[in-house]
Amino acid sequence: SPTPTPPTHSPSVTSTTTQSTTVCQPELCSWSEWIDVDFPSSGPSQGDFETYQHIRAAGKQICQHPREIECQAEDYPEVPIQYVGQVVQCDVHFGLVCKNADQTGQQQMCLNYKIRVLCCSPNYNCPPISTLPTTSPTTSTTRRTPTSTTVTTSTSTSTTLPSSSETTLPTSTSPTPTPPTHSPSVTSTTTQSTTV
Repeated sequence: SPTPTPPTHSPSVTSTTTQSTTVCQPELCSWSEWIDVDFPSSGPSQGDFETYQHIRAAGKQICQHPREIECQAEDYPEVPIQYVGQVVQCDVHFGLVCKNADQTGQQQMCLNYKIRVLCCSPNYNCPPISTLPTTSPTTSTTRRTPTSTTVTTSTSTSTTLPSSSETTLPTSTSPTPTPPTHSPSVTSTTTQSTTV
């Protein structure tokens, strides 16, 4: 039987492009300045109200939906608000509320407080998220033939094909095996034609 001829084409190189791993933050967040628009006054219905409503009414800018809030007593900035010793509401949903009526002690009056909030906005400099991982083509081929192809950077491809003596023929009742009527052919799965 004729000996199969190895393919004479030059090897094709499959290119894989890796994107940079720098992650673009979808949001930009920053803390506001410390804001103090209200000063406590005496009286049971009074107190210190650093609410978003009061802040905007005083002409200060504050984002619509703050992510976090920090509250401090003006006279004790190094003391966490829960240890100042007053009943104070410091809530990211509305701001700070201190009511004189809630305080105990001789003065029954709120301290002066200040707040700051964390505001976030979309980062429009981020590229839109794409479902395509690369912009250059990449080809992957599933091989189902007993052919092993090695692609190197040289100009030759080494291909191993089974010879006719390695072909397994079905068992027959005749004593002499019938040789194959055609030569083994190289299928399209052994040919790579990806253009870089």
